[in-house]
Amino acid sequence: MATAAISSTLLGYEPIVDRTRKAIAMRFTCRARGGEPADLTRLYGDLAKLWPADGTPVLLRIDGESLPATLLEQAVFKHLWIEVPAALTGSAEGLEMITQLQRRGYVLVLGGRPVSTLPGSMLSAFKMSIIDVVADRRLRDAESGHDRGYSRSIPYAQAGVKSIGMLKKSFETGALACIGWPFDDAIQHAKPSDSNPDFGTITQLLSMIDRDADPSDLEKTIRRDAALAYRLLRYINSAAFGLPVEIQSFRHAVMMLGYERLKRWLLLMLMTASKDANMQPVMFASFRRGLFMEHLVGQDGNDAQRDEVFILGVLSLIDKLFREPLPVLLEKLYVPSGIREALIERTGPFTPYLNVAEAVERPPDRKLADSLDNALLSVEQCNRALIKAVTVRELAAA
Repeated sequence: MATAAISSTLLGYEPIVDRTRKAIAMRFTCRARGGEPADLTRLYGDLAKLWPADGTPVLLRIDGESLPATLLEQAVFKHLWIEVPAALTGSAEGLEMITQLQRRGYVLVLGGRPVSTLPGSMLSAFKMSIIDVVADRRLRDAESGHDRGYSRSIPYAQAGVKSIGMLKKSFETGALACIGWPFDDAIQHAKPSDSNPDFGTITQLLSMIDRDADPSDLEKTIRRDAALAYRLLRYINSAAFGLPVEIQSFRHAVMMLGYERLKRWLLLMLMTASKDANMQPVMFASFRRGLFMEHLVGQDGNDAQRDEVFILGVLSLIDKLFREPLPVLLEKLYVPSGIREALIERTGPFTPYLNVAEAVERPPDRKLADSLDNALLSVEQCNRALIKAVTVRELAAA
């Protein structure tokens, strides 16, 4: 039976990325669709049932300056973290609430700078703090060249990171992790080698071929790597390959190519595999978008539709990987008309799904609610698709 929180809470998703550019946790900003505060306690209970206990942790964040006292009655799960509003540290009642949450065993993250200096005994209550880019005095000092020696007694994650330039600067000034999608300047920072397939993915595929793995397993691994998937479809549909029909699914490509020919092609890709970690968040996001859109279509679509929307999600960020405009890239690759219409013209039956996929990659707002309505999707359908997409084990290696 559907639960109220999952059915009525808009969720926006951002990764928490460490210095190696790998996601160590996911941050969900939660807002009730009707405008009232999200029911954090019920949502926490819902996610405890849906989120794998051994999966990447998820940090839950709600609007406001307090947390519901009902959390103290909720069973605690270590893979579900709670973001504590900094304003809660400004009163004796708030500090007592934090102390009780810590005693109950919650993993707590401090959202923002505390109102006043925290007691030393309170520092251990927080796994980390979150400092937004616009409020970070260290970043301002770095830009002005004046180091005022601001110190922090709690490791911090930098929120609001939207570019690779800011990602680098945040780590240089001491951030433990960064929160956000660094897409804004990806094209400027990319080098020709940045858009090449991942070294680990290629070597894994070569090992799987040596073990005579099932084509469906090879397909799953190929789907993790947006650049590799793009190059495979472009290669097998090229005039040089000479197939009488276009290949639109990765499994079909594997079967048509054959293991020996695929192995030779992968060895060529291996020679130019990307070693730049800065492009990992873009690769991660493109794969997640594809999975999310595939789950949005769900049981209502056929296999061909699910495969098309997955490819659409992956290709929607391919311009940032290959440092070329989407129209130019799509001239080199056959894609079904529905994908081309959505990417280039923002028209066609798949565009509403793409709009939803883009809207969930930031804190939820009216645009997400409107996008769901336009796609004829419920809040629950969106949330369940999102949870499935970001908890799939393949994603950790993407």
